[in-house]
Amino acid sequence: MQFKIKDENAKLKFGVKFVRLMDEKYKIDYQGLEFGMGVMHAQMGLAQRSVPTLSDIIHAATKGEYLQEDVDDAVEEHAEKEGLKKLFKQVEDELGKSPVVQETLKALKEANKNAQGAETDQSKPTKK
Repeated sequence: MQFKIKDENAKLKFGVKFVRLMDEKYKIDYQGLEFGMGVMHAQMGLAQRSVPTLSDIIHAATKGEYLQEDVDDAVEEHAEKEGLKKLFKQVEDELGKSPVVQETLKALKEANKNAQGAETDQSKPTKK
């Protein structure tokens, strides 16, 4: 995927470097252990149409070759010219095609589905 940043067509790649950069930005500390939550945050942010997350994803997909501020400006310029609906969809689609993140996304969707099923089961009245 290509995205225009500073009048250049930047190549976006959703590989290991992308995951590493996202995990560095979005990590949690649980009892002294750090866990990268980059792909999870990316998936949730895209689903919620979070513009800052979209910009973070694009920044990481350029392997950090551009300043975050330049990516923010490019996203804002894109929004003013074309809107963001199509860009969100393109980024979601490209992320889903990445062999590096496919299994993670699949596991997240399955966990979400299971959690929703458990909530539904708990909300059903029990028979006495």
